[in-house]
Amino acid sequence: MNPILKVSLGIAKTKTFRGLLVLFLLYKSVFNAFTADLIVPKLVSHFTAGRMEGSFGTFSLFFGIEINDFRIYPGAPFDKTPLAEAEQIRLRYNLPLLLLGKIKISEIGLTGAKIQIEESLGKWNFVALTKPSSQPKEPEPIPEEKPPLTEINTYLPLQASAYIHFNSVDFQLKRDTGSLHSFSIQDLSLETELETNRFTSIPLDLSVVNQIDHALLSLNSARPIPLDLDSKDLRLQQTIPMSLRFEWDRTVSPEMFLFTTDIGKDDILLEVKGKPVQLGLRLLSDIHYDNKLDKIGINQFDLRVLGQSWLNLTGSILELSSVKPKVNIVVEKSEMQLTSLQRSLDQLQGIVPEMKLSGDLSLEGTGIHGNFENAEAKLKVKASQLYLKMGKSKAHSIPSALIDLSSEISLSDTKILTAEKPIPYLKSLKVTPSHLEYNGASLAFQGEYLETKGLDFHVNIDKFQLGDYVSGLGGKLQMNLEVIGESFASLSIHSNAKIDGFRYQLDRSRSPSSLLGLSLDSVLFFDRPFGLSEIKISNLKLDQKTMTGNKALELDLKGDLRPSANLSANLQPLGLNVYTPNLLLVLPLVLKEKISPIQNLLGNQPKLKLNAKYLTSGSSKQIKADLGAELPGLEIKDLKLAADLSLSGANTDEIIIRTLKMNAFGGIFHLSTNGKLAKTGKPKPPLGPYFGNLDLEFGLTSATKQYLAKGLSFQGDLGLNLKIRDYDIGGEFHSKVPLISYNNQKCPGEQCQAFLLEEVVAKIPIQHNLARGHEDSLIVGDKSIFIKNYGRNQPPNLTIGQVLGTHPSIPNLPFEYVKKQKDTPGLTAFIEYKENYANIESLRSYSLDGLVLGKNLVFNLGSLDPKSMEFRGNFLIRDIDLKQLMAPKVRDKIDDGKLKADLNISVRDLSEPVANLDLFFSIFQIGRDFGKSALNVISPQNFLIDRITDSYSINKIDVSLSKGLVYADVYFNRSLLSLLINLEDGKISQQRMPLANFLKRAQSEIQTYQE
Repeated sequence: MNPILKVSLGIAKTKTFRGLLVLFLLYKSVFNAFTADLIVPKLVSHFTAGRMEGSFGTFSLFFGIEINDFRIYPGAPFDKTPLAEAEQIRLRYNLPLLLLGKIKISEIGLTGAKIQIEESLGKWNFVALTKPSSQPKEPEPIPEEKPPLTEINTYLPLQASAYIHFNSVDFQLKRDTGSLHSFSIQDLSLETELETNRFTSIPLDLSVVNQIDHALLSLNSARPIPLDLDSKDLRLQQTIPMSLRFEWDRTVSPEMFLFTTDIGKDDILLEVKGKPVQLGLRLLSDIHYDNKLDKIGINQFDLRVLGQSWLNLTGSILELSSVKPKVNIVVEKSEMQLTSLQRSLDQLQGIVPEMKLSGDLSLEGTGIHGNFENAEAKLKVKASQLYLKMGKSKAHSIPSALIDLSSEISLSDTKILTAEKPIPYLKSLKVTPSHLEYNGASLAFQGEYLETKGLDFHVNIDKFQLGDYVSGLGGKLQMNLEVIGESFASLSIHSNAKIDGFRYQLDRSRSPSSLLGLSLDSVLFFDRPFGLSEIKISNLKLDQKTMTGNKALELDLKGDLRPSANLSANLQPLGLNVYTPNLLLVLPLVLKEKISPIQNLLGNQPKLKLNAKYLTSGSSKQIKADLGAELPGLEIKDLKLAADLSLSGANTDEIIIRTLKMNAFGGIFHLSTNGKLAKTGKPKPPLGPYFGNLDLEFGLTSATKQYLAKGLSFQGDLGLNLKIRDYDIGGEFHSKVPLISYNNQKCPGEQCQAFLLEEVVAKIPIQHNLARGHEDSLIVGDKSIFIKNYGRNQPPNLTIGQVLGTHPSIPNLPFEYVKKQKDTPGLTAFIEYKENYANIESLRSYSLDGLVLGKNLVFNLGSLDPKSMEFRGNFLIRDIDLKQLMAPKVRDKIDDGKLKADLNISVRDLSEPVANLDLFFSIFQIGRDFGKSALNVISPQNFLIDRITDSYSINKIDVSLSKGLVYADVYFNRSLLSLLINLEDGKISQQRMPLANFLKRAQSEIQTYQE
């Protein structure tokens, strides 16, 4: 027997061979064309609502499938028309090659295919292909958050290849709802090839391109494509070229590269709302690699709109296989005539967004030239009469523009970016004088940057309307800006700007127009690429003027700012000059209403100078400031304020005041405070949101008589010391003042007013509770006035030697308001302030050669709100001589000027004191002359009143005031002449006289004495 045959028979008898043979026969019985024709259509019908038709030419688990005359039908109601059909479908692969580390898809082919998507009554035919699910859909579990993948590991080295081929594929879409009725594209063809090198991972970024050895994409290379579109407003039926071929092969040396396109047409005919419209959009390109010349040539790259070359590129990449390939690409032609495009867009009204276009735009001259290490890039933009408006938005008008930039770049530069060089690959940049006119404004700029020398750029802006770009601002800006630096790590900024007609809006109030000027010299420092680390301002000047050129405001600033995590700012110094009358002319009404009332305090030209430091560290902040000011309105020339504060907490939970001092008038006036303000979480904090632990001192101190301001002179020691602990304020008011004098700076003269206070001595304790709210009135139902320990009065803690001044009604005449009594003061009193009210006892004042006593005097400050304040008191007036109020020539004509009276007064709610004043004034001794005058005030003069005055002497006068009305009774003594004239109850009464009328009559009667 043949030995080979013998061995073969031996192998055939083995169990392994018989097992493999059985598996092979089983595999062939299942995976064959006959079995596939029987089973696959049944499986499709079982798992879907559709059905499949076709005959299998090949059906292999290891090598793929081939189906001829393929059709698939969806379920009802679309079961009469196939969803997809094809003459042939091929899927060829080689699974056994996986054992050799290769993934090979020999072919994915589709020939003579037709895909039809249809919608009827809101249902789609492809949805009818699936069976409805009878089980409720379980919610998908929320996946755990994982770091994003950067690559997919295959672990085994693999190599992939694939080939896709589509030929004569039609696509059709039909709808019976919506604006789109139908769309079809026919005779599509596609060819794709892909080969990779061996890999063990698939990167999920652009580096995956490095694994491709050969790629091919060819679309519709043979013939144009028929398109058919039918919608409510648009109709298109035309054959349009849509060819594209891209091929890249790295398996040959040198590499092969090819890219060509012919997409679109210069004349595309549309029908829009029944009207014919002509458009044109086409991209022609021919880019290929020449092996012999080692060159990628851009033979053509032409983007056309309506037959015009908007962007026509030509050029090449030479020595591609070398280390330093050379690039030479330029825009040879660019004509963007937007006016002609607008004519076509007008015909598309309702289809495309409403817009208006006109003018010419060109990129001609833009390009790049050089190699990988040293290339020159150029950007050149020209525009003429350019206009753009989208719908109702703002219009953009560019009458003229020229932008000419050229730069030197090095793509081989792999240096780490630094503050000195923050822009990658850039070695130089040159801006040839360029300009841009936009919406009435003009921009001119030029400059140069060299990596070895630095940068120098200049910008000029003119007629720039702020209101068009910044809400709430108005005016026309003109600015010159210069940026200079040896590198980007340090940039010097020099700027001069003017705003004509500057105005701004605050709330609903708009300021009048003014002239604003700004000049700036500063240096910007960077510690990383474009990472600003410090701003040094060597000079910043801001001035504001009225439209007539009068100065309103001047600001001068120097300092530095470090905008890091620990922000710090330093002002050294900030100067502010204000020309108050002119400033009021350029302020909005809301600010003018706030500043006008204090205009007299500020004066015509107040000045301010500030040195300050601000530092943050985490949630802590530190502020140090020294402020100097001149306030001409108060004649203060040396006001100084020093502060050292620390703020901590994200919401400023604590403020530590290390130093807060103020002084003026050569140190005579001084104020200081220190301590802490803190948020404790307790309800109703007394000082805004804070509880306080503060010490406060205020005072005036001068060993000699010194002039202060506004005619006020001072000598002595006067002060207020307070300690604030949570809700409690405790302290003392003290005074040892030999002299306080005042004159209105019109002395001597008819309008002179002068006063002199001598020997003012006081030591008044103070205790105030900030927690007190609304309480019952102290002047209603107060029985303490009847319970007094008479004879146990406290010694006075307020004394005034004497008070002198000009006569209250007669010019150039001295007058003693409070008269010293030999060795005792002219005024004494005991004042105690506790529980938020001042209790004044034993008030005694010697005035007009008489005596005024004060009893039961209480001034309640409540919660320091005028509505809660009230006053009550009784005054005893004894033997004051009213003749001293008259001129010397009149005094001798008055028989008796002595007056005795009692005055009771109470007032609640000091926000409206007159309306809430209750007063009772009882005169029980008055001379005849002044009595007659009092009667004239109460009752109008007539013959009867004159007879009554001649016949009767006045016994008593009672006057009361309540709710703005005066009630008066004049009681008379009987005489011999009274037999002729009789008065009822011996009095004359006046009821409900308005206070204004009463005061007017009193003023008229006083005037008779002065005449």
